[in-house]
Amino acid sequence: MLPQISKLEFRVTELKESPVVHKSFLWDFKMGDFVLRDGKLVEVEGLDYIKIWIEKAIRTEANTSFYTNYGSEHHSMIGTVFDRDYVQSELERMVKETLLKNEAITGVSNFDFELDGELLTMNFDVSTIYGNAGVTINAT
Repeated sequence: MLPQISKLEFRVTELKESPVVHKSFLWDFKMGDFVLRDGKLVEVEGLDYIKIWIEKAIRTEANTSFYTNYGSEHHSMIGTVFDRDYVQSELERMVKETLLKNEAITGVSNFDFELDGELLTMNFDVSTIYGNAGVTINAT
């Protein structure tokens, strides 16, 4: 005998979203390679993850990776001759747009840019779900 479908009862339970865990592997930007300990990749999370993600995102030219919504447009400013205030405001806008794509970053502020020859040093503060951090990035 088949069950009477109209009399079946189903329990509805709410699905709980698991929290997003932000992790990455430690990267040595000077050496250009992953950091290994005992022959294994070193996993980082929290603010350490954020710092690595930020530097990777800024060093990556926008729309050149597999992820089209990743990278910074500030590379387009290289070789241009504009008013210093204009360049700084554009750099600030571009960096903010890049970093705020990461849902763990809630704010970017207190920019300071230094240009020494071809080396651009960017200093700024980030607010994240893990806390706040000061960031310094050297870009060429």
